[in-house]
Amino acid sequence: MAVSRLEINFRRLLGRCEEMAAETRAGDWRLEKYVEALQGQLSELNNLPSPGKPASDILKEYNKKVEFLKKYIEAEKLESPSERVLATEMMKPGQPCLERYSTASSQLSNRKTRELHARARSRYQKDMREELLGKMDNDNKSDAPDASGARWTRGGEEPEGDLDTVLQRHQDMQAKIAEEMLTLARSLKHNQLAAQNIIREDTKVLDKSSKLAEGNYDRLKVETDRLEEHVKRSCNWTMWTMLAIVCIIFLFMILFIRLFPKPR
Repeated sequence: MAVSRLEINFRRLLGRCEEMAAETRAGDWRLEKYVEALQGQLSELNNLPSPGKPASDILKEYNKKVEFLKKYIEAEKLESPSERVLATEMMKPGQPCLERYSTASSQLSNRKTRELHARARSRYQKDMREELLGKMDNDNKSDAPDASGARWTRGGEEPEGDLDTVLQRHQDMQAKIAEEMLTLARSLKHNQLAAQNIIREDTKVLDKSSKLAEGNYDRLKVETDRLEEHVKRSCNWTMWTMLAIVCIIFLFMILFIRLFPKPR
């Protein structure tokens, strides 16, 4: 199946965005604008007629790539390295397309997306480790024991007791961060389930209200038709009744004149 011009432009812009993200240029405002343009072109691809519209699997893959780039930009804006690591774990790079739709360019794009995800995750984890080690070094400087009472290692660089303390604090810090990340993930899942339940209940209420409104409309229409028929029927009876009264009065006047003529 021939590829449309719009899809070709979309693939080129997608590759450019992936290259900019791989160059750690997520802070560049152009990347955000390019991703917005990608979203617009993706909407146009979804609205194309059947002859030039891509397959549903390819559209799903395009949508995953655009969502991945949006989440990558949002992760770059976070200040805390631990939040970045959590955001990276929640990213889902696009999966390879089906073999019948797979091309060399699509395979290369999928590989770039996975490499970008792995590189970002490695960089954020490195930032988190550096932050943890920096905090531990500051704590060690403030809590360092006197040189006369410490056991020094070979070369006289660090006390052995401080090294054990640093390792223990590092492990404690990692366990604490892991627990915080697990708590945050549970909270997100709980909030998502609560939102789904609320939306489901609201949908049921809307369906019930819609059915009730339709029933009221049908009953109102029936009553309106009955009222119109009743009005027409009463109007006809009133007209015939008035006509009969007029005729009777006219006959009585003629009889009255015949029976009681005017005296001469």
